[in-house]
Amino acid sequence: MPLASGEKIYTRWGYRQFFEDRTLSIIQPDTCNTGGITECKKICDMANVYDIGVQLHVCGGPIATAAALQIETVIPNFVIHEHHVGAQQADCVKTGKYDYQPSGGKFSAPDLPGIGQEMSEEEMASAQKVTIQ
Repeated sequence: MPLASGEKIYTRWGYRQFFEDRTLSIIQPDTCNTGGITECKKICDMANVYDIGVQLHVCGGPIATAAALQIETVIPNFVIHEHHVGAQQADCVKTGKYDYQPSGGKFSAPDLPGIGQEMSEEEMASAQKVTIQ
């Protein structure tokens, strides 16, 4: 029976046992929990060596969605994009400058600089600011 899991595994070393014993057919790393885009990409590349598919765990806001879309465009073992219901809630959507939602059942990867997403002006204005001296 194929299994998919991994949103609570945080590093390449954490995934290693699942790759070696072939426990998982699809891994679900969370870009935010794994340490960012670079570590997440390394995990996906390692999974590819073992012919294991990837479905990134994306239950964050617009910035997490944009980061995931960027990774998904460059990995050969991408299977499906997770689109959490929270990403469609107005309070979540307004945190990002751009609202990436699927059209016709498919996402388009952002082609703007960086990951293609920024915090909205409203979110920046209401964010708690801390000054370190």
